[in-house]
Amino acid sequence: MFDIFEKAGHSLFLVGGAVRDRMLEIPSGDMDYATDASPGDVIDFLSETGIKVIPTGVRYGTITVISPETHEKAEITTFRSSEIYRRGSRFPTVEFGGTIQKDLKRRDFTINAMAIDSKGELIDPCGGMKDLENKLIDTPGDPDSAFLDDPLRILRAYRFAAKLGFTIAERVRHSARNFSPELATISAERKYKEITGLLVVGNGERAAEALSMMKYDGVLLKVLPELEHLFVIDGLKQGKYHTGDAWHHTLDVVAKVPPVTLLRWAALLHDSAKGLVRKIDDAGEPHFHGHEVQGEKIANSVAERLRFSRADKRALGVLVRNHMRPVLYRSEWKNSSVRRLIRDVGDQLENLFLLAEADIKTHNPEYISRYLESLRELRNRSAEQIRGRILPADMGQNLQAMGFEGPVIGTILRMLEDMTADGILPENPTVDQCFSALWDNQSKMLNESELGSN
Repeated sequence: MFDIFEKAGHSLFLVGGAVRDRMLEIPSGDMDYATDASPGDVIDFLSETGIKVIPTGVRYGTITVISPETHEKAEITTFRSSEIYRRGSRFPTVEFGGTIQKDLKRRDFTINAMAIDSKGELIDPCGGMKDLENKLIDTPGDPDSAFLDDPLRILRAYRFAAKLGFTIAERVRHSARNFSPELATISAERKYKEITGLLVVGNGERAAEALSMMKYDGVLLKVLPELEHLFVIDGLKQGKYHTGDAWHHTLDVVAKVPPVTLLRWAALLHDSAKGLVRKIDDAGEPHFHGHEVQGEKIANSVAERLRFSRADKRALGVLVRNHMRPVLYRSEWKNSSVRRLIRDVGDQLENLFLLAEADIKTHNPEYISRYLESLRELRNRSAEQIRGRILPADMGQNLQAMGFEGPVIGTILRMLEDMTADGILPENPTVDQCFSALWDNQSKMLNESELGSN
């Protein structure tokens, strides 16, 4: 790539995260380059060499190139002398021009303000290598100016701290506290991307530490105001099975679930309504009845405001609303109750079990072993229910022929599945056996079918 630019009379530099990760000797998925060539010129002379060029962000000076040999993607951006985001916009106002040194100095953090030239020489005008060695997140210039130019950099500071396990410079945290109200001007999509990036770092402990810093600095409530109902009970006990308050319990669950987007979000929000429903009984013990129902409303609010996809919003609500059901499972549950759980959570069943497992592991030791064993039993019973007990393939058609319609048919089929699960019907029953069971339970069937049609 470098030789193509040199032949065209232009310079090219590897920049940003790719340089940082190379210096840290960790894998990097991003390959970003900076050049003095205009976007139009880059498109022209790269196209002539047979390299596929996609004008993904040409108005902002960025194009994407795809190597014909490896099919790997890289982004090439014309030098920028300034980059400012308008209030509420996902797109910056940029000025092109200048030098590689000027381009680097306007970047977010010193560790991202390094470049490598065509000879492999490091260009480091802001002391990025020193900060890498000191494991420090700092800005190239005044952090106040950096955050005014793009307040999202506040969230990026915490995300990089979580990703790399670095400390954030005190002057940067001070500016983050002062300028955190400016996060209200950032588009929902950009905030979602940064918070999610922080949450899903491989090391869950680092994610929890970054969230803790954000709360301490007053930043977290600026982007997730819904957490106020969790923070109002800071320091208050949760009950005999818990070792700490609800917020620290939440951080523990975030740290323990796998780094999956929906799981980490669900872990962060699963107890978000506890401050709304907290009650103290006559013995002085706290209770949080219904927090999962109110928590689903809070999760839906967050998902709506940050513009989750429709599917992710639904899945997040399912996980938060149902997170207590595996914990409350008992061996006395009927098979129909297990099937009902499977139906209610759908494709989120495994995520629900993982969330419940992490939740259980944050409790007192005597609680953990007993409830983990109970969870294992529920997993096994769920697998058994998913594998077997199949109704006749034409049962729905038979019900339709009798005059039943859509939702009512679905309700009746679920009833038959529950009867099979509970042993009222044999495994793999015939159509006649199904109708016989329905006849014997016709009053219940009528009540359930009326509910299903409402």
